[in-house]
Amino acid sequence: MNLRNLLQNLENQGKLKKQQTGIDYINDLLYAAFRNLKASEANLVSFEETAFKAAYDGLLQISRAVLLINGYRPDDGEQHKTTFEVASHFLGPKFVKLIQRINFYRVTRNNCIYNPRGIITRTEAENILKTSKDFWGKVRLYLKSLSPQLELFEI
Repeated sequence: MNLRNLLQNLENQGKLKKQQTGIDYINDLLYAAFRNLKASEANLVSFEETAFKAAYDGLLQISRAVLLINGYRPDDGEQHKTTFEVASHFLGPKFVKLIQRINFYRVTRNNCIYNPRGIITRTEAENILKTSKDFWGKVRLYLKSLSPQLELFEI
């Protein structure tokens, strides 16, 4: 399915809405992602679950920025899933494997939240942080091509 059809289908299903968002808000969202990735690094040694959740939140915020810069926002009960799905289509085929990994982390995070007996290992926390940095490095280039006004942090 091409991007235009996907967007129209998701709008018709009530999962996506058009929204114009100012650059200041998107910059704030990216700064929040930066803080989450730094918090993930800081918590990696002692608080693996906190590190995992912070890295996940950073991934989500970066992906939301991709949607917002393109004039959309998720609007349903599956906002995380919708955000990653639509971001993947905006970003293109070179992001397919990264988004598949991110979706795996989305399920892991849901299990962690709703089944608190699940323990996040240090390896899982390290892996999501590595994926987050890889994802940001690639998304950063994409966002840079769309707007020179974005404040694109370095990790």
